[in-house]
Amino acid sequence: MGRELLPRGLKKAIERLEFEPARPWRVGELAALCGVAPRTLQKHFHRYLDQAPLAFLRDLRLKRVRQELLCDAQGASVTEIATRFGFIHLGRFAIHYRHRYGETPSATLRRSLRTRTTSVSQLAILGSRLERPAIAVLPFDTIGVRPGYKTAFAEEVALALWHLHWLHVVAPPNARYRLHGKVREGAHGNMRVIVRLLDALTGRYLWAATWEGDVRDPAGFEERVAQGVARAVQLALRDAEIDRATRLHCGELTAWELTMRALPCVTAVNAAAEGTALELLDQAMERAPHDPLPIAMAAWCRGLRAGHHFTARPEVERAAASELAARAAKLSAGDALAETMLAAGYTLAHDLASAAIHADRALALDGGSAWAWGRSAWVKAYHGQASDALEEFQIARSLAPADQLNFLWSVGIASAYFQNGCYDESVRWFKRAQAENPASTWTNRFLAAACVLAGRTDEAQFALDTFMRYYPGLTISEVRSSLPWNASYLDRTCEGLEQVGMRP
Repeated sequence: MGRELLPRGLKKAIERLEFEPARPWRVGELAALCGVAPRTLQKHFHRYLDQAPLAFLRDLRLKRVRQELLCDAQGASVTEIATRFGFIHLGRFAIHYRHRYGETPSATLRRSLRTRTTSVSQLAILGSRLERPAIAVLPFDTIGVRPGYKTAFAEEVALALWHLHWLHVVAPPNARYRLHGKVREGAHGNMRVIVRLLDALTGRYLWAATWEGDVRDPAGFEERVAQGVARAVQLALRDAEIDRATRLHCGELTAWELTMRALPCVTAVNAAAEGTALELLDQAMERAPHDPLPIAMAAWCRGLRAGHHFTARPEVERAAASELAARAAKLSAGDALAETMLAAGYTLAHDLASAAIHADRALALDGGSAWAWGRSAWVKAYHGQASDALEEFQIARSLAPADQLNFLWSVGIASAYFQNGCYDESVRWFKRAQAENPASTWTNRFLAAACVLAGRTDEAQFALDTFMRYYPGLTISEVRSSLPWNASYLDRTCEGLEQVGMRP
């Protein structure tokens, strides 16, 4: 059964056990943190997973130990690894391990040592992941909270951040970024939570927000705060990492920092910026050939160059986008940001089936990502599912009202209205996109067509003249082949461009 179909309390319990497998869990404690009764939690474990909660935890610990043993754990002993994952009685651990895997833990470790000849590529992958930013979630201070009342805000936030996978949740001494929180209980059953994110090296505050909730529903309130913090913090961290990478000398940059420096160039969607982004991403891929993120970003970048007439050889760029996306897909390992970039790369390589898979994965990993919603919306828009696309573009805009990619979601909304025959609304949103990003001159080819079909001939002519000033000699045939639009959209676009005087 897919995890999304499990009861909410059971799903939260599994996530908590996966996040802290070494913790000495008790069923009552776990149930309280998940907002369900202990008997209910036990019943759900038996009904949906066919085992008791603590048996599930033991199997999870065994699986984690085996993974460590197979990776050689950088020279650690069986005892060290087993203890790290919560096994106190080592004799019982060895019995359970042999029963489950048919060999002793030491036999697994010896076999791992004999097969370490391919470790160079594994270490390269590990090294690229370790470059990601690290954040520590400190225990939340409580003010005016009644005696004996315990909150789980810090644990819920840490769990939500851990699920993002593109950053590391670590102990305070190892973290550049730190999250502080305060919980204050009011006089009328309400609770107020204040959360702040700061750069531990500079002392600079990067973000802060408050939430109010009902003290009678602590589990629901804690989950809502955790989801809100995770959504906001990753945006703040992304901007902080871009700013930090921009300030460093080029020769000092790691693959991650090169990727972050390239990111705003990719999302600018103009010819000069895409060229700069590719130079940075080529360096990042050379330094971290097993990291899927710069490869997926390069795929999107190549696709943008082909789809928006930034190159004289669009078919070559499109083929490169397809090759890079396929390469990144083989390396992707649960990073929502990389999956989002893969969806973009496959989309502009005209492989909408693969793009849909990676957009769905991105949303499953991070349902609060505006970028993931936007990429999912584009797949639907190109397929001709205008109403569904319109809804998802609006979700993307509402999740991050000040995001740098909002202009692209505006273009999507304009395109959805165009598909639905609402040409005046389409014109309005195309113009809004241009106001949000004046460098997006490529939108004029679609704006011109929308103006023609709305009966606004003078505006159509101005839009086409503006477009041809930046893309002289471009033809309707080249517009038709640039992006993976459905036949109906392309036919109406080309009809409008022909009416306003563009060459076939």
